[in-house]
Amino acid sequence: MVDTSAGRVHRVAHVGTGLTGTQALRAVIDDPALELVGLKVSTAEKAGVDAGRLAGGPDVGVLATDDAQAIRALAPDCVLYCATAVRREPEAIADIVGYLEAGINVVTISTIPMVYPAAAPSEWREAIDAASARGNSTFYATGAEPGFVSLNIPTAVLAGAGAVDSYRMDEYAIDLDKSYPIWDVLHESMGFGKPDGHVPARIASGKVNNDWETVVRYIADILGIELDSVELDWETLLAPDDLATAIGVIPHGTICGHRWQLAGMVEGRPAVGVQYFATVSSTPWPQRWPRPSRQDQGGMVIRVEGRPSMCVELYFEQSPDDRVNPGVAVTAMAAVNAIPAVVDAPVGVLENPLSGASIVSRQSRTIRT
Repeated sequence: MVDTSAGRVHRVAHVGTGLTGTQALRAVIDDPALELVGLKVSTAEKAGVDAGRLAGGPDVGVLATDDAQAIRALAPDCVLYCATAVRREPEAIADIVGYLEAGINVVTISTIPMVYPAAAPSEWREAIDAASARGNSTFYATGAEPGFVSLNIPTAVLAGAGAVDSYRMDEYAIDLDKSYPIWDVLHESMGFGKPDGHVPARIASGKVNNDWETVVRYIADILGIELDSVELDWETLLAPDDLATAIGVIPHGTICGHRWQLAGMVEGRPAVGVQYFATVSSTPWPQRWPRPSRQDQGGMVIRVEGRPSMCVELYFEQSPDDRVNPGVAVTAMAAVNAIPAVVDAPVGVLENPLSGASIVSRQSRTIRT
């Protein structure tokens, strides 16, 4: 919960009731420092339904609408924008611009590259900058990963670094069929169950580069190093047998896991990298792949090689009384918790809250070759 000691209650309109958006909506309703005044949905069948019911709880007296103008007319302090931007990035940016131009602050988890605006597409940054100036409003993009896990936490870790040889964060999305059982994402985006030779959509579409290059650039910038290039390598695993999973059987010989790494290169070697491992249940783990200490649980491992070397592991624990994927929950909360600070912030596009370059040691700002 956010601090309510000042007694201010911020009026919030929410947009988007997908998996993560629903968790964010529930958190807004439950937070005494926030007042839900509007809900924008994208499907006609949800319009007119009480927001509390769409969030899985009792009615709260706020009916959903599919009319963005109706949301703008409410003049909330902030719009919490959680509608998907996958394959509709221009529409999402246009939505956000409309709210900002109307003088409404925006917090979002949708436009992922904007978690580090300096490395986001220039047309996005320019459009949002201009809209904020016209509307005298504030914009902030956040999330978990990319987000506070890959920006704020490494900044704090690197504050204790000396000379750095390399930095890499490994993310482990293990048994995704259980923790994120959405067929369209796992089959279409990640390629589970697709034949040998298939290129997962998130790689073929450039989504990996678009979303995670911002993280690579951020770490390089706070270390003060200039990258020669950012390069992607990837591979898939094939099921040795038919694998029974929560999303159905993954047939023998089809994709049951994949790995990719996006690396910032300096003189021909990876200096700053993000590596991602994704599997479904019963996927055999290759010996060549590094593992976290909790071998059967997904998490993140930050690996810094240098003087001193450091390793930090982060796990999101399943709540005993809530079956929501904890990774989804923390993504939602990163946005909800930011609302009061964004409402009180200066006009414009907010950078990551921690000023990385000011606290990372000068020794660590040169990657040793």
